Amino acid sequence: MSDPDDVPSTAPLVSVLYDPGALGDRGYNDLVYRGIENAAYNYGLRALQLSPTSEAEGLATLQTILDQMSVPQDTVRRLFIVAGASYDSYLRENNRRLENNPYADLLYLETSLPLEGKGSTLYLPYYGAMYEAGAIAHAVYEDVLLIGANPKVESVRSAVDGFTDGFNAGYPHFYDDGQLVTCWLSDDASGGFSIADSTAIRIMNDRDWESVSQLIVPVCGGAAGTFQRMCDMFGRYDYMGIDTSAEARNCPCSIIKHIDRAISVCIEQWLSSEGMPKHQRLSFADGYTEVILHPYTTGQKYLFEEMLTDGFFDSMYEDAVKKEAEYGL
Repeated sequence: MSDPDDVPSTAPLVSVLYDPGALGDRGYNDLVYRGIENAAYNYGLRALQLSPTSEAEGLATLQTILDQMSVPQDTVRRLFIVAGASYDSYLRENNRRLENNPYADLLYLETSLPLEGKGSTLYLPYYGAMYEAGAIAHAVYEDVLLIGANPKVESVRSAVDGFTDGFNAGYPHFYDDGQLVTCWLSDDASGGFSIADSTAIRIMNDRDWESVSQLIVPVCGGAAGTFQRMCDMFGRYDYMGIDTSAEARNCPCSIIKHIDRAISVCIEQWLSSEGMPKHQRLSFADGYTEVILHPYTTGQKYLFEEMLTDGFFDSMYEDAVKKEAEYGL
């Protein structure tokens, strides 16, 4: 983490607040961290990254920062980035307090609903990339377990919707009786993003795995790494990498959200004379999410080879772009 004291105190300050325990997930939140650090280095900013250990600590931190930024302390520009859906209600009820400070700005990540009053929002929909991933999964696997952290986080819910719609879209598939089962790890907006090894093993073993090819798709933040580690350890199931390129023998493809690049774009906008847009959406068609194939690391590689030569993925991509644009309308 950059030390705010490493550069003159008049340098703009970017502060980030994460969900409790989010950093270290080797996925989305670590990419946000990397994007902030890169922008701080490139633009000579100070960066303060805050990762609370509990929801109560996170809410108290949010309250303190809004209190401090609600009135000008000096003429130093400050950008406060909220990277956690668990703070949604409090943030939307209190963001107007920043309107009294012309040097303070707010960016709220991963919501399609703009803020009323001061503050910008950014949304990188996962629907299109997950739609394509769902079609791929149905094409080459007989049994798929889709695991979501919780249905109350918009980005997770839309990812599960995209995967489900792609799986059921009717593309050619190798197994006639392929099935998709979905489970949620939590009903709480801050839950399901971490999980014990024993719980992950139980969830995987609870299935009646009678098919010849099984795939696990963990859309659950840091908990995805737990499922991936268990799959690698036992070698019984394949899995899709989420938010990071997980090249391993049991990983046929990864679904990536380039939030680090998006963060850099937003900070560059913030530093410009125009400032950040009130709301922006960086999509699958824009290249901010994508599916990366690792077909030669899996036992299903011969099916991927056949699909690649048939141009299967090219037509699927065009459909995914269209479906994402239509989703939620």
